Amino acid sequence: MYSIKMRASKNGKHISGAERIVNKDEIEETVKELVRRALTHENGTPDFINIKIEEIKEEITYINHLPIKTIHCKDKEEARETAKKILRNEGIPDSVIDYAYEIIDKGGMRGAAILNLKGERLEPDKERGVRVKNIDTTKELKEKILKENLGTERTVDAIAIASKVIHLGVIAELCTSDNKSYTTGYVATKKGYFRITNLKKEGESGGRVFFVKDDVDIEDLINKLENKPFIIK
Repeated sequence: MYSIKMRASKNGKHISGAERIVNKDEIEETVKELVRRALTHENGTPDFINIKIEEIKEEITYINHLPIKTIHCKDKEEARETAKKILRNEGIPDSVIDYAYEIIDKGGMRGAAILNLKGERLEPDKERGVRVKNIDTTKELKEKILKENLGTERTVDAIAIASKVIHLGVIAELCTSDNKSYTTGYVATKKGYFRITNLKKEGESGGRVFFVKDDVDIEDLINKLENKPFIIK
């Protein structure tokens, strides 16, 4: 199987990215799909699109997706307090959660920030963050999410990331989309993937933060997040 990664930018600023894991005979059509996605993103038309195709030589890990639950909130304040309650239940201090919101509100990162329970940032490149790569979902899961109204196409990509990071021992993930018009975000823990409406206001930046234990082996975790191939079913 092959990993196909797409990254699009304009004037050096990240616009969009996506990845698929496919068989050899699906490569051509998948590349067309990802280029189309890059050219039609609401964040603008890119002046640079990178497509990277790699054969996957390591054994792929298949895992079940996290249970999906949608929580409807009337505004950003209610949504953020809802997210904070879920994170508190995982033992994450309020001060660390507040710092995570500051990182997300600043925006501009291609990947995720990593915070331990002391509030220390552990990712080596604070401008880029850490990207979760070598990942996809089964076609059956994509169809299930859309058919049963469990979310949107954005949810498909997000549930893949969330399921992988939690499986690898991350305590929780907090995320809002970098799509300016998409205001639903999520919190992921071992208890599930919680879609939370109005986690940001329309037009605001998005971001992603992983919360980890203080004694985490950060080099090993980053290596697995970026390189270990997963398909979510």
